[in-house]
Amino acid sequence: MLEKLKSKFSRSVLFLSDIKSILLSHHPNCDYFSKHVYHVGKYRLCIGCFTFYPSIAITIIFSLIFIDLNYFNLIIIFNLSYIFMLPVILNFLKLTKFRVLKIFSKVSLGIGIGLYLIAIFGLPFHILIKVFTILEINIFVGVIAYIRSIHIQKECKMCEYQGDWDSCPGMKPVRDKLYADGFRNKKT
Repeated sequence: MLEKLKSKFSRSVLFLSDIKSILLSHHPNCDYFSKHVYHVGKYRLCIGCFTFYPSIAITIIFSLIFIDLNYFNLIIIFNLSYIFMLPVILNFLKLTKFRVLKIFSKVSLGIGIGLYLIAIFGLPFHILIKVFTILEINIFVGVIAYIRSIHIQKECKMCEYQGDWDSCPGMKPVRDKLYADGFRNKKT
């Protein structure tokens, strides 16, 4: 049992090692995607993730510290959350190709979701309603991620490698490691 657990842990560490170059950015390491990431030293950090998730956390922390979470304020926070989520429309209008608007959209969306979560957990709703609203947020964020993945695929198709990540210099090193370590099988 312990050997099996050690083996699974070792495989997990190996997998993370194989994908470490895209782990924090999850975009191909190429010029087409250089505007999709923050460049911090030798690291590439996804603008969406490294803006969105910290915005949620900071909003929750500041709300817990600075706002009296009484019923009246929770109702206001709940309604405000939807206003902060509105800039998601910028994604659908394809305006997030502009870096400033992308960052603005992610910060605003993060604040909106943070406020929404504070309101849902603070308001006297039945536990099932709270669970379903968490699922709702996950679906909402999942749809945004799905749309983003479609845009990534479209950008890859515009490149000379046509989205062939086995040939793309930005993804080939990662794919080669995954093949070598048995995490992927080459299509024949």
